[in-house]
Amino acid sequence: MQQQELIEKFEAILTEMKSLMEAKNHDYSGTDDPLANLRACEKAGIPAYKGIVGVRMQDKMSRLLSFLNKGEMKVKDEPFRETLRDLANYCILAIICLDESLKETKTTISAS
Repeated sequence: MQQQELIEKFEAILTEMKSLMEAKNHDYSGTDDPLANLRACEKAGIPAYKGIVGVRMQDKMSRLLSFLNKGEMKVKDEPFRETLRDLANYCILAIICLDESLKETKTTISAS
């Protein structure tokens, strides 16, 4: 695969991810805050980015690993490829929520 072909495939997947995020956001948020469903964990004192990484991304990883171990998915409305896109979208949404949290608290997170 050439670099240009890789970039085109990457951009096509990003377009798919954006469409999936928009559709799911329509179904889940239902408020003026498009991240309302992801912020719900803040009512329990858990920052949204931690809720995304600690719960939602873990659920997707469990689903993917289960498929890899069993070789099948019984719930057909979310195929393996869509679960991967969901996971990638959660990564981006976690970054957005992390950036908001850091901006509000005026702190940073380091790798150490």
